[in-house]
Amino acid sequence: MISEVTFSKKFTAFWNQILPNSKNYIRLINAGLIERVYEPLIPARRKNNIALINVLSFELVKAVATHQLTIDDVSKQNFFKSDEFKLIFDLSMKFLSRFSYGNNVDLPLEHDEINEVLVIYKAIYTRYVAKSLKTQVEPEFSGCGFINQANGDIACDGTLIELKSGERNFSVMDLRQILTYCTLNHFMKTPLLIEKIELFNPRMGIAYSEDIESFCQNVSALSSLELFSEIQKFITDINFVEEYGT
Repeated sequence: MISEVTFSKKFTAFWNQILPNSKNYIRLINAGLIERVYEPLIPARRKNNIALINVLSFELVKAVATHQLTIDDVSKQNFFKSDEFKLIFDLSMKFLSRFSYGNNVDLPLEHDEINEVLVIYKAIYTRYVAKSLKTQVEPEFSGCGFINQANGDIACDGTLIELKSGERNFSVMDLRQILTYCTLNHFMKTPLLIEKIELFNPRMGIAYSEDIESFCQNVSALSSLELFSEIQKFITDINFVEEYGT
């Protein structure tokens, strides 16, 4: 079994075949189709702390969206010295410890890094939680074939959102990853309503959104049903495990 991230990053021959226009389309997205929501943050001085800052921001959004914290809690002057933040910090470090870059953080976080946490948290919360009718943080998608059960970032009012908070534009792998979630969702017993997809980078202040049918047509010349079916056939084919292992 593999993760949706591994699936998105590898199997290049399959992805190039099924998404023949993806490389051209991501260039179009980054060149002019993106929405420039605000100016990008100042480049981070300690690049090795970016992942931690991003995880902390997302965990704050999740805590507020699930009513474990309130907006007022996070706004308190000493919140980042509180037991509530320490719990979120420990959970974030535990998550990062699963990856190689989790061992390279420099602590304690500096004032400008704490400010980055707040800015990114507020950007995500304002865009997807504050005024939305229904927001689901970390929506769960059942595994399918050789892809493990997976969690997306946010599902909000019929839109599936993938957050990318690095100092970069969007990539082909981002398109593949959100398509993988859509495929897993499509074949679930009780799928979420997904009418649109959105990529959002709160660090760079950019977003890209499109209805799912247009998106599938633009990257593959297939309808969403046809594209999801082709992806599903690939990840459930017995030849997959024979060729790539599990």
